[in-house]
Amino acid sequence: PLSRYPPLINDISFWLPSETYSENDFYDLVRSIGGDLIEKVVLVDEFAHPKTKKVSHCYRIVYRHPERTLTQDEVHHIHRAIEESAVQELGVEGRF
Repeated sequence: PLSRYPPLINDISFWLPSETYSENDFYDLVRSIGGDLIEKVVLVDEFAHPKTKKVSHCYRIVYRHPERTLTQDEVHHIHRAIEESAVQELGVEGRF
């Protein structure tokens, strides 16, 4: 069912580790932490640094509760947990 409550949108970007990263692992991580509050996760930008050759991804995460309006403070705690878990579990280098 679609929610009539407004979404909150936050972006997250990070440098990828060398060859061990999978986008699906990140999607799974986001959904395991945010649960039903995650409406959508989309890769919105990919950047390769010309000198270091490091690759960065930027994802847009759409948060929405089916029964009430979320506050940015509520979403901030979830988003922070996603950032920390991505660094620890996926080995990315945060750009946040």
